[in-house]
Amino acid sequence: MQEGRRSEKGMVLNNHTVRMLTAVTSGDILTSGGVNLVKDHYHHGNLKHELIETGIQIISEEGFDRLSLRNISKQCGVSHNAIYRHFDNKEQMIDCCRLYVTEALTDCLNQSIYGLDASQMDTLHTLGYAYIRFYKEHPTYFSFLYRNSSIRIVFTMDEIPGNYPPYEVFRKVSLAIAEGKGETKEAGLKQLLRYWSLMHGIISLFISPNVELPDSFDICLKDFF
Repeated sequence: MQEGRRSEKGMVLNNHTVRMLTAVTSGDILTSGGVNLVKDHYHHGNLKHELIETGIQIISEEGFDRLSLRNISKQCGVSHNAIYRHFDNKEQMIDCCRLYVTEALTDCLNQSIYGLDASQMDTLHTLGYAYIRFYKEHPTYFSFLYRNSSIRIVFTMDEIPGNYPPYEVFRKVSLAIAEGKGETKEAGLKQLLRYWSLMHGIISLFISPNVELPDSFDICLKDFF
């Protein structure tokens, strides 16, 4: 028996036809060279992921002023209506981009030290390496967050609700190290500030297109910390 849905006139519509009709009525049919193309979740896989990645790239390279939902939909090859299924406006998309990068980085950091003793300096070094490698592999994320975004980090050794999650991972490890050495929170914070500054300096070098390093990423970072 043919699968599908029955139309109001009794015709059996297969699943492909149903998808095509849905795309037409929702405005997700684009025209290229006289040929109608369906550009929606069905063909893109994870369209929201693609839209966010494109938004991050635009903000990273051109800034917030150049970002528009229409521009993103054009670069992704989808209709203007399709993007509004995922984002109500530009501001909501920027928030989603920021959350997307933050959650990916936080997961990466937590996984890198899973099962390790937080009170050991080697654990902090492992975190630092994972942090740098993450941005080395995703340079647009770094530009987006620290050059064209409004993330807020409170440098403290105390837990503050809502503080930047990746920083919180480093704070907890730094605090455990300080306590293990019998040092004060102030001493632990100074070490963390130096560490954070060092990491960002290294990342800026690695992702800069105008900087030539003497060796590969892994060789340059070997025994660095």
